[in-house]
Amino acid sequence: MLDEHDVRFSPKASAAAALPRGALSTSKLMSTNDPVAACQRLVRLFERSKVLQERGRLSTDDSVRLPLAEFVLAQLRMRIAPALDPRWPEHDPVHLALFGGTNTGKSTVLNVLLGRPAAGMGVLARFSQHPEGYRTASADDGWLSAFPTRFQGYRRFQDASPPRQTDAELRLEGYRPCFALFDINRINGATSDPCAPGTVFWDAPDFSTEESLLHLGTVLDVAALADVVVLTMTDESYADDRGHALLRLVKESGVALHVVANKLPEPVSPALLDDIVQTLRVSARVAAPVHRLSQSRGADPAARLAALLPSSSATALREALQQEIALGVVLKQRALAGALNLIEHHWHDLLRPLAAEAERGVRWGETVARVTNEAILDPYRREYLEGLSYADFNRALARLMQLLQVPWIGPALDFAGRIVRWPSKFLISAFRRLSRASETRSDQPPERKFLDEAIERWLTALKAEAELEASRENHPAWTPLIREIESPRFRASLRERFDSAFRSYQAELETLVRSRADSLYAKLKESPKRLNALRVANLAANVLSVGFVVHMGGLNWWDVVLGPAVVALNQSLVERGFGKVLESQRTGLKEQQFQSVSSLVADHLELPARDLFQGGARADDLLAARRDFAVVHEAATLRLQEAAHDG
Repeated sequence: MLDEHDVRFSPKASAAAALPRGALSTSKLMSTNDPVAACQRLVRLFERSKVLQERGRLSTDDSVRLPLAEFVLAQLRMRIAPALDPRWPEHDPVHLALFGGTNTGKSTVLNVLLGRPAAGMGVLARFSQHPEGYRTASADDGWLSAFPTRFQGYRRFQDASPPRQTDAELRLEGYRPCFALFDINRINGATSDPCAPGTVFWDAPDFSTEESLLHLGTVLDVAALADVVVLTMTDESYADDRGHALLRLVKESGVALHVVANKLPEPVSPALLDDIVQTLRVSARVAAPVHRLSQSRGADPAARLAALLPSSSATALREALQQEIALGVVLKQRALAGALNLIEHHWHDLLRPLAAEAERGVRWGETVARVTNEAILDPYRREYLEGLSYADFNRALARLMQLLQVPWIGPALDFAGRIVRWPSKFLISAFRRLSRASETRSDQPPERKFLDEAIERWLTALKAEAELEASRENHPAWTPLIREIESPRFRASLRERFDSAFRSYQAELETLVRSRADSLYAKLKESPKRLNALRVANLAANVLSVGFVVHMGGLNWWDVVLGPAVVALNQSLVERGFGKVLESQRTGLKEQQFQSVSSLVADHLELPARDLFQGGARADDLLAARRDFAVVHEAATLRLQEAAHDG
């Protein structure tokens, strides 16, 4: 069964492609609008997507998968990045690649095109394990040095084939990327000139066996480099699903595609040729020129080539490809436009694994937000701000009582009260230092006590939610997330951050309390008679001179002295028609407190909890990727226009 949205590739290559989280969105190597830097970031993005996709695949899943992400990576490195260079396409010769399954005769067809027995031919499966390029002297190697993203990480051999790896070595060590370049003028046995001098001809490894999947990325690199691709098939392989999947991808990338039905028995059956054409059209959805070559005979490659090259079918093949290659820059323009369209068309398929990771991150963020509301913010509003323990507005009234002091008399009594109670204050402070009571939370304000208890409930609830997610899916992020929530280090860090922020909040709250008191006093000043009545009501003199000093001295005698005074002031304000003003100020202070605490919780509790999910991508990564592709697309389109103008 063919899944067009999945990728199959080497597990060893997958591990090598793994990148640190955040590498994409935090890359500062070059400007955001630099197309080269944007292309590099896209490469890293799709490498990450490829890793995630392979990780999510079941080990028992043996379905044929379309190597979409790997082919797009090849396009970015082999075609799109070079096209961003001002030297493209003048310094880039036409590349033709032979592409096919095991024992389909790629090397034989290549030798026909070269006019000499250059490419090795053998009956062993996967005889060609590494790409081998053949060029004439007129096609030098400048395209390699000019465009360094091509064959990056490969070992290069000059005029020598890379050593083959046994199946055991492939399974044990993984595929070792290599490629070779040959100057065909140094190869003996020439029968004729190449069908298109100046072209670089490539013999790609096969792709049709399980072992060949280890070097599938190399096959795709060559296909992405090529401007013309020649697919070889036989009467036994033309219905191969994997070949059709790759053929469909290659055709969609915009390259010129030709098919060679090779090793056909004589006389060639018209019905067989017709079935090959129809199978390609229906299964692979490809309508491409189909050429035929008969079975070659001979004791060695030179003899087989000598027998095959004079045939009418070989001549027709050489002439057709010569005409195709003569298009030159036009081929490169079509292939570049096709590569861009391929990425655009499959954008969502390519990013599906990353989008799934980002969705997990969003879901965890929503869970943290919900638990934060349920465990902290909603109870804070309901049980503290609207509860019996709320007394912050009373501090505004106490401040108002100071403002209501009778001039000269009130401050004098206030000073006397502090002198009278200084010994008591000193003794109690000394006792607290000795008993280390100041280091405990027993003397924390009611608001802080409430929040401390709410944070403990919040951490417990978060752990439970994470455990539920872990039970739903086997994802590697949940176990370390749960472990981190439980860790004393994380909790201590969370407390430290929250403590520091809460101290700043308390200073801010004191300012808010004072502003509310000042607003009430300004309103009272609008009615001088009422203001004077409140002043002479003995609230600002007899009670404040003692009670407020005691409260400020830290003796916490609110309920004994200052509490009743505030209640009396509150009642007096209501009786004198300031009830609505009083309630408005109280409601306003509560709302400001709620907003401040909400911001405090969001920045110093909720955000660190969201960041505990270490998934493979975030929504910001996907947005950045879209911007990067737009930058690359614009730059590549400009290069296409310049190439068309120069042509």
